[in-house]
Amino acid sequence: MVAALPTLAASPALAQGKRTTTAINPNRVVYSVALADQIFAYLRYLPVAFVAARPPVRPVPTTTTTSTSTTTTTVPSSTSTTPATSTTTSTSTSTSTTTTRPPAPRRAPAVSYVTPQKGHYAWRFANLPASLKSQWQVGGITPIFRGAVMRFQAQHNLPVTGGMDTPTWVALVTAGIKHQFSNETYNWVLVSQTQPERLWLYRNGVMSMTTLVNTGITASPTENGTFVVYLRYKVTTMSGILPNGKPYHDTGIPWTSYFNGGDALHGFIRSTYGWPQSLGCVEMPFVEAGALWPYTPLGTLVTVEP
Repeated sequence: MVAALPTLAASPALAQGKRTTTAINPNRVVYSVALADQIFAYLRYLPVAFVAARPPVRPVPTTTTTSTSTTTTTVPSSTSTTPATSTTTSTSTSTSTTTTRPPAPRRAPAVSYVTPQKGHYAWRFANLPASLKSQWQVGGITPIFRGAVMRFQAQHNLPVTGGMDTPTWVALVTAGIKHQFSNETYNWVLVSQTQPERLWLYRNGVMSMTTLVNTGITASPTENGTFVVYLRYKVTTMSGILPNGKPYHDTGIPWTSYFNGGDALHGFIRSTYGWPQSLGCVEMPFVEAGALWPYTPLGTLVTVEP
């Protein structure tokens, strides 16, 4: 949670829906998860987009004008020897309707940077499985939100903690004002522990690769859930204790992305793939691990299903 900061009152131009940033001081905008959601969505760090509500359209006023005209006509009388006249008066009425066009409705700004706007969220990608969609929650500290924070921190050279501290919040508001959109695709990794075990990589909603994998054995299972990649190595060493109590020390483990404690996506040589063999990690052949690694930067979500 960010430290308490003074509230910045919205400028008159902003209140009228005009696109202006000159009156906003990022250091004075008060943090809220709801506002952070809207800015992250605008900058494309989330799989959803925020659609601001438009002002209501006023009914078109109409004006009705009625005009009356009188006409006098004089005709000679045909029944008298004395010159005379006969006067006939006729009245005609005409009605006209004038329609006055109201001013065009104001365009709602994409995001206010000051206080959450009214509106709704829409999925940016049509083909995302329910496994990811079910993780989204407006105003919640979910894995999707933490992943967005970490991806933003990494792209803006901030300490990648996954927490919304004061420097991260000020940087986020500043990025929104400057329209500094994410420079990465939105990536998501789905792992199924249903045999044969398999992994899928989605990039901007499109499934771009799949491979057989190995997950944890019964004595050291891979936990189900959605997690965030927090540590990565091109090559690393893994050490620990086997279920039988013996130590292990494996060197040269390539393309490693840790997502849940000691569980990681990585390459590992096995004679077969597709069934539980690891100590909790998600193992795959070297070639597939190398193809996946560029698309699992810090903040990438990894969902493990039964």
